[in-house]
Amino acid sequence: MALILYPDGTSKEVHPDNGDHFEIEELVQIVEGPIQMIPLPDGRIMTLNEEGGPDADAGRVGLPPNEQATALAGFPFNEGPLATLRGLGIESPTYAVGPGDLTYIPGTVLVSTKQEVSWTE
Repeated sequence: MALILYPDGTSKEVHPDNGDHFEIEELVQIVEGPIQMIPLPDGRIMTLNEEGGPDADAGRVGLPPNEQATALAGFPFNEGPLATLRGLGIESPTYAVGPGDLTYIPGTVLVSTKQEVSWTE
């Protein structure tokens, strides 16, 4: 069983349509765009929208931050010293942590086992 995490804080349990693993088309539909996968500290895989982050050069604002996914991936989004700084009105630094140059996980994501996202052609 996999879990879809939405930016609004809600989640939903899902199973692959074929009962075994998610096809690429399913993943693209869930994350609403091209996929990127990152390993999580607990051994599961997070699938996210590869183009979900902001891109000033392309004029793209990006998808909304997903606080659940960000915390699960281990990004310092709403915990520790950065949360304290944000509470004081100080913006967090924009440094690279994790995939690309993201400082948070954007948009809707799928959290699954490796087996649920393994497929062969």
